[in-house]
Amino acid sequence: MINLERVVTFLAVVNRGGFREAAKHTGLSQSAVTQHVRRLEESLSVNLIVRNNAGSTLTEEGKVFLPYAENLVRTGSRACALFDTNRLVIGASSNIGIYVLPPHLRRFKKTATCNFDVVIGDNLTIVKKLENFEVDVAIMEWWDQREGFDACVWRSEALAVIVPVEHPWAKLASIPLDWLKGEKLLGGETSSGTGRLLQHYFGSVADSIGVSMQLGSTEAVKRAVQAGLGISLVISSSVVDECESGRLRSVKIEGITPYKNLYVICRGNMLENTPSAHFKKFLLQ
Repeated sequence: MINLERVVTFLAVVNRGGFREAAKHTGLSQSAVTQHVRRLEESLSVNLIVRNNAGSTLTEEGKVFLPYAENLVRTGSRACALFDTNRLVIGASSNIGIYVLPPHLRRFKKTATCNFDVVIGDNLTIVKKLENFEVDVAIMEWWDQREGFDACVWRSEALAVIVPVEHPWAKLASIPLDWLKGEKLLGGETSSGTGRLLQHYFGSVADSIGVSMQLGSTEAVKRAVQAGLGISLVISSSVVDECESGRLRSVKIEGITPYKNLYVICRGNMLENTPSAHFKKFLLQ
């Protein structure tokens, strides 16, 4: 089995550029640093570091092992903090973290008994961080019911069609659904689940609605719509400022108000008396 302490020492040598510098950083003797790395190499049956007068460099095997070593240490650190009741890491997809979550975090901060950090990224990044134990609880725009996690709907956010101010629809309060036939929407995150929503709410009309550009974020979409590059379908709360200031127009669809469910997700074996459980309960209240 790999000894985690030796992995930490190996990373110190890599990051500090040599055994002497690693010894200073870790507080170990230089001989202890050398022994840790040697024992780690023996456990893996390869040489990880080439030692010479110029310093220390990774072997090809060392380069391959490096990301595994970093992941092992990250996971070990999270495992040590597993029962720390004073620490919480919240992951949020970009739209939620930027437009929806901040007022709730402000309220949570007033009553929270723990320190918390927030990590914001696209949906796929947050899923990966949740699986790798880098975040304790995640709030996302979709969920695929993968095993080992508990997910429930936190809230539903209304969606709006946004158009530039000079667009023919800009002066209309609403448009018929049929007007969307043949339109090309500017897309945000590829993993935001908008395609599934179109099918759910618009049925056969959705088959005629395409995506003209995948811009990667709602902020990029808003700028592109403002520039007259097209129209889009976004969370209404993400365009409040732009619509109030007259930089964009929000148009309703007659007879339909599409909504996107936002999910709060935790690991399935979560203990009740943990910061993750408290935060989840706070959101659902």
